[in-house]
Amino acid sequence: MAERDSTEPLTAAVAAIGTADFAERFLAVLRDIAGTDLCSAFEIGLDGAPHYVFAVGRHPEIPDFAESASLAYARNYWQRDRTTQRALVQSAGTVQLVRQAWNGITDPDYRRACYERGGIVERLTLYAGGARPLFASAYRTRTSGHSSPSEVEALGKAAGLIMAMLAKHLEMKHRPVEAGGMPLHEHARRLLDSGHALSEREAAVAAALFLGRTQREISEATGIALSSVITYRRRAYRKLCVSDRRGLAAFFHALDRRH
Repeated sequence: MAERDSTEPLTAAVAAIGTADFAERFLAVLRDIAGTDLCSAFEIGLDGAPHYVFAVGRHPEIPDFAESASLAYARNYWQRDRTTQRALVQSAGTVQLVRQAWNGITDPDYRRACYERGGIVERLTLYAGGARPLFASAYRTRTSGHSSPSEVEALGKAAGLIMAMLAKHLEMKHRPVEAGGMPLHEHARRLLDSGHALSEREAAVAAALFLGRTQREISEATGIALSSVITYRRRAYRKLCVSDRRGLAAFFHALDRRH
């Protein structure tokens, strides 16, 4: 049997930086290193609050758990997360790995909404300080159990590279679209003309997601409530028969092949 190439997930993630595929590729790296089931990423805004970047991973019983729990965290619970509050202060200039067990969270509402509801038993979080502080969390469910010492050690060794990838991805996302690139409204028009009966807002949201924008960024740029952006995304995905950004990218690539 051929030996598995352990660099393959990392290579794929680097290649996906700045694209809609990056979140899934990022999870694949964490899964390969530490057996991660779900992951999330946040950046700290000028207001000192965490801003949702992405959350991915398939929960066996609650399909949108990674996303819904992460959005709830950013909206309602981050100030109750004392572990993160301390780590962000201590991580200036370095990448810090912090392990958090579900039963070590003292706030019952936060623990219930973001851990117990989805059977999450553990969080391994990488904190990166600097001009734009970031953190990314790797979650394990009850089925997978807690991380082994070797998995924690391996994640710690790769922490600097993992967070450098995330930082580069965000840097590229924040850049304006290159002059030669197709603007958002043209991508939206292609969806409207694809014969799948999308509304204009559904098409606009899906096009923005394809270009790598987060749902929060779409909300802030358009003035549409975040909850409505999520609704438009779900409707668009259902009409296009896709389940995630990778499927959305494949849909656009299929459109390219038709023309």
